[in-house]
Amino acid sequence: MRDLLSKADFEVHLRKMWADRGFPIENGERVGVAISDLVAHSMQRNNALSLPSLDLWISIFDECLSWFISLNTLVYAKRDKTGEMTDFEKSVTLILCKIIADGTAIRHLILLGFDTASRSLLRSVSEYMEVLVALLHKPEFSEDFIKSNTPEGAEEFWRAYLRGGKIRKRVTLAWRDFFDGHEDTAEWFGNWGRSSHVILSGLTHPSFAGGFFTTLTPKEKHVDENWLGIWGDKSVLSVDTVYIFLKFAFPVLLLSRQFPFEGFDGSLAMPILYDETDEFHRHVRIGRDILASVVLSLSTDENMRHVFPEADWSFLPDDAD
Repeated sequence: MRDLLSKADFEVHLRKMWADRGFPIENGERVGVAISDLVAHSMQRNNALSLPSLDLWISIFDECLSWFISLNTLVYAKRDKTGEMTDFEKSVTLILCKIIADGTAIRHLILLGFDTASRSLLRSVSEYMEVLVALLHKPEFSEDFIKSNTPEGAEEFWRAYLRGGKIRKRVTLAWRDFFDGHEDTAEWFGNWGRSSHVILSGLTHPSFAGGFFTTLTPKEKHVDENWLGIWGDKSVLSVDTVYIFLKFAFPVLLLSRQFPFEGFDGSLAMPILYDETDEFHRHVRIGRDILASVVLSLSTDENMRHVFPEADWSFLPDDAD
C-alpha cells in the first residue's frame, strides 16, 4: 500500500522550504493567519449573534428540508425492494438527494455567515427543483434525465433541456395544466421563482455585487465592529435566500399533489398506497399542503412586513452608489 502524505509531513516540508530561503520557522509557529483559528473564532462569533428574523426563516427552511427527506424516504428507503427501480424512481431519488444535500449545505453556509456563497449553490439547486417539477409533470422525461449519468451525457442534457432557460418552459407547462389553461395565472406562478435567477446569477458569476455583498453583510441594526463578511458574518439578507429556495420548492409541493400515492403507478416499480398510520406518509401528504400554505402566507402584503426585516445600511458612506 502506498504511503500518503500526512499533515505533519506537510508542515515539516513547509518549514524546510522556508528555512531553505533563509527564514526558519519554529515548531508550532507559522507564516500568515492560522485559518483554523480564524474559522473557530468566526463560528463562535456567529453563534453568539442574535438575528431573530433569520432564526424564524431557518425554522421554516428546516420544515421544507424535512419534508423533502420524508418524500425521499417513501420513494427510496421504504420502497418495495423486490423489484428493480424504474428510471423515474432513480431520477426522482437522486434529484431529491441533491436537493436535500445542497439545501443542508445552504443552511450551514447561512449560519456560518456566507450568504453570497449559499446563493451560488442555490442557483444550482434551483435548477434541480425545476427538473423535479418537470419529471413529476411528465414522468417519461426521466428517460432523458437518466442519460446524464456521464460527464458527456450531463453536458448534452444541459444543452438540450437547461441552457437558455429551456427547463422553465416545462415548468410553465405544468402550471398551465394545473390551472386548466388560465395562461396569465400560470405565467405568473411560472415566473415567481425564476424571477430570482437574475439575482442569483449576478452573485454567482464574477461581479462587483458578488464581492460587495460578500464583504459587507448588513444586520437589522448595524454594530460598529472590526469584522468583515469574508471571514463569515451572518446577514439579514439570508432571509431572502431562504425565501428564494421556498419559491422554487413551492411548485414541487403544489403541483402533482398526489405524488407518490396516486397517478404514478405506471412510473413506479410498485405502487405506494397511502397509509394514514405511517408518519412519513402523513408528513408527505398533509405536510405538503401545510408547507405550501405557509409559503403563500409569507408572500402576502399583509404578512411580508412582519417577516421580512429591513437591512440597516447606515454604515455605508453617504455618497455610496
